[in-house]
Amino acid sequence: MYTSDYTNTLKELNKDSLHEAGGKGANLGELINAGLPVPPGFVVITGAYRTHLEASNLKKSIEKMLENLKEQDIDAISEASNCISSWIEEAPMPLEVQEEVDRAFESLSKEIGADDNLSVAVRSSATAEDLPSASFAGQHETYLGVYGKEEVFKYVKKCWASLWSPQAIAYRISMNFDHLEVDLAVVVQAMIASQAAGVMFTANPVNGNSDEILISAGYGLGESVVSGLITPDSFILTKEGKVKEKTLGSKEFSIRLTEKGTITEEVPKSKRKLFCLGDDEFMQLANLAKLVEKHYGSPMDTEWALLGGKIYLLQARPITTIISDSENFNILGPEDKIIYQGKKAPFGLQSVMEHSTYPHTPLDFACFSHFYQGIYTSFADAGLKIPKNQNRPVERESGCVALSYQGPGLSPAIMWKGPKLLIKSLFQDNDILWQAFSKEISVWLKKMDNAVRDTKDAVGAVKLIEQALKEYEKLVYKRFSVISIPGGFAEYRFSKLIKKAVGKEKAEEYKESLLRALPFRTALQNKTLMKIAQTEALNGKDSIAFKNELKGFLDEYGDIGAGRMLSPNTWQEKPETIDEIIDALLCNTAVLNPEESFKKQEEDYEAAKEVIKKGLKPAEYDKFIKILEKLRKSVIIREESVFYLEKVAGVLHRMALKLGILLAKQGDILVYTSPIWTPLFKVASAAVTEIGSTTSHAAIVPREYGIPAVVAVENVTNILKDGQKIRVNGTNGIITLLE
Repeated sequence: MYTSDYTNTLKELNKDSLHEAGGKGANLGELINAGLPVPPGFVVITGAYRTHLEASNLKKSIEKMLENLKEQDIDAISEASNCISSWIEEAPMPLEVQEEVDRAFESLSKEIGADDNLSVAVRSSATAEDLPSASFAGQHETYLGVYGKEEVFKYVKKCWASLWSPQAIAYRISMNFDHLEVDLAVVVQAMIASQAAGVMFTANPVNGNSDEILISAGYGLGESVVSGLITPDSFILTKEGKVKEKTLGSKEFSIRLTEKGTITEEVPKSKRKLFCLGDDEFMQLANLAKLVEKHYGSPMDTEWALLGGKIYLLQARPITTIISDSENFNILGPEDKIIYQGKKAPFGLQSVMEHSTYPHTPLDFACFSHFYQGIYTSFADAGLKIPKNQNRPVERESGCVALSYQGPGLSPAIMWKGPKLLIKSLFQDNDILWQAFSKEISVWLKKMDNAVRDTKDAVGAVKLIEQALKEYEKLVYKRFSVISIPGGFAEYRFSKLIKKAVGKEKAEEYKESLLRALPFRTALQNKTLMKIAQTEALNGKDSIAFKNELKGFLDEYGDIGAGRMLSPNTWQEKPETIDEIIDALLCNTAVLNPEESFKKQEEDYEAAKEVIKKGLKPAEYDKFIKILEKLRKSVIIREESVFYLEKVAGVLHRMALKLGILLAKQGDILVYTSPIWTPLFKVASAAVTEIGSTTSHAAIVPREYGIPAVVAVENVTNILKDGQKIRVNGTNGIITLLE
């Protein structure tokens, strides 16, 4: 036995070890001592981090770099992060710390019967982490598949440096944590070469149900689930381990431990169609959930791994986002209708839900309504029945905003309009139609971007948005009229001939191969991303070559992100999103040779054509080739048109941002209908609303900001117009029009 100033085994730690072992280290020690199945390891305690700073004289430099730093100073935070992180990584680790880490690593190797090439996870463990009030989840780095002592030294310093990542600095500012009061320990833990892994919440954080367990799982190491690389399988269990609900994830990739570290590889399609967990694993996880929750006395967020039929616990921290059991979820009033309550949503609603993955703003709802009205008008050309009422937001009595969705229906007109349109599509040239449409949309984009730049006041910005949304509706109509019907009809004949050639069971497989190796916009975009990732791998993120590649990419694809709505940030605004995609691509070594992937697609395409040729008569094959060429062109045009519509949405997004800038003038009065506008109370001088009461959110928040408010004025957003001057008397509930 030996005493140590800089390391402790996990067995030596418990819940009272937060100061020296950080939240993660303390929790793991607590779990091991509770008899739970946690892999062994040791912690490089916070004293080692402090010694490293003192030996390198970094503390004063860090203090100076952090002076007057504010949460909104994004550029300043980024600069501070880069400087401090590089200082910490470049400074030599003190010899006395190295010696103790070396000794602890050798001891761990002997404990589990491994040699010096033991594979470990090196995980950050901050003293302000995994706490009941603030989890700091994902703020600091974890490195998997680290082999050998020298690599452990290197990654311990990287973990120390991650205490100063931009997100960690910003998070500490927002949570009012003193930067230099937060220390960082590092957990070095034996790796589990898991067959499956993931996350388990011992209570359901989505609905607040403490009797449910929520599990997300994928193949290989749990990093694929935690990092968002895959869509995992998800399960809701009872505390007894009975499955209440399960959803099959796509699980396209797995991260696997090898003798040289971790690799990311594709999961075979046959395995993707299977759930990665079974009844035995469910029982183990449910029992583990009960033990962890009983020990801590509260719901916990855990990470786990499966190897050889046994579940290992890798981490546990309190759930900081659990909803109180007393919260009222009955947001529907007695007259409110549930929009959809069946097992499978109709196609139209599926499309709505697919593009509604985030909370919408009022302008999003307006954009949504115009988009679908454009689609419905094109459906009317085919004889479908357009809904009488537009899709629009509906405000519930509770203040919850729901979407009133109505899809198109059948009409007798389809009997004559449908065939007429199909016959017309046989003789129209998609290329000519597309060239005209793409030219029109390019002119529109340039015109509107100029208009956004030249708009000087809020009234003008509102009028411009109204005009642009109406024109957006027409562009959507033209896109679906030009693109969808010809492609759809060709696809029907295409599928029929494939089934005749290879049979119904293999039809989809061959169809997929025949539509590969296409230079459509999404493929070109992905190919460019691979090239950027390759440039980063070869030259580094700070190289001129990488920066030039990234700039060119953002110039072309920077409007991606807005999708069909106005509020989401675009890639141009948040290029760090690209960094995350590139990091994921670099997990796969195949990205360093992107041409190989496209070459294989071309080979699959040619091979599939040969098989089809053998299964059809010569005349049928000639017809098939003509349809194939038309359909491949149609796919290219369809994807190109989606790209252009995203650029339109990008322009609409910039209009909304310009309006926001023009509206942020002190003295403006906010007249609104939805609680979503309440953040503007910070700059508004008064508020008037159509909703609420004296005890409602609409009245309470203005009181907190100290501004007058008049609530529940029916139809006020139509009575008052933007640009009018009014006086708001909150005490007596009087609004006076001044001119």
